[in-house]
Amino acid sequence: MMYENELKAIVKASRFRERKIYDNSLIDFASNDYLGLSEKKQLLKRAYERVNMFPTHAPKASLMVNGYHEIHYEFEEFLCRQNGFEAAHVVGSGFLANLSLIEALPRKADVLLMDEEYHASGILASKLLSCEVCFFKHNDAEALEKLLQSKKYKRAIVAVEGIYSMSGDVLNRDIFDVVDRYNTVLIV
Repeated sequence: MMYENELKAIVKASRFRERKIYDNSLIDFASNDYLGLSEKKQLLKRAYERVNMFPTHAPKASLMVNGYHEIHYEFEEFLCRQNGFEAAHVVGSGFLANLSLIEALPRKADVLLMDEEYHASGILASKLLSCEVCFFKHNDAEALEKLLQSKKYKRAIVAVEGIYSMSGDVLNRDIFDVVDRYNTVLIV
């Protein structure tokens, strides 16, 4: 069988995964649906009714090629008003958010500093960069500050998680102070 040896190695390393039908009797702590919105049938009904008000219900190509849906624009504007932001860009998943932000922001003269336990999507995105990428000890504001002091850069970009997806650790608030002191771009 093709890939038999590779599969055996994955099993041996305890990295083998199988797709399973979701068990509705379980409480879900492992997905992005922490608000339980996927179970709100009324929300689905309202979204369906709202989408039906338009002649099209989805973008037809890349958003940059022929524009994007009015509903997406309204949602981004709503998020800006609610959070006091000047702009928002909604993408389909956290993975896509990391990929697009981390690929778009840093330039060659910049440095990207990532928590060593940052999400795998951010690590993958950092492989596309021409700038220096450094990792600091997990949730350690002092380690971050030492890196900022030791590097030469035009701009520093710090990537952390608000709640770390693998451990559940909450972001150390001292990291905000370091980011403010060094006037860095912060990705949370």
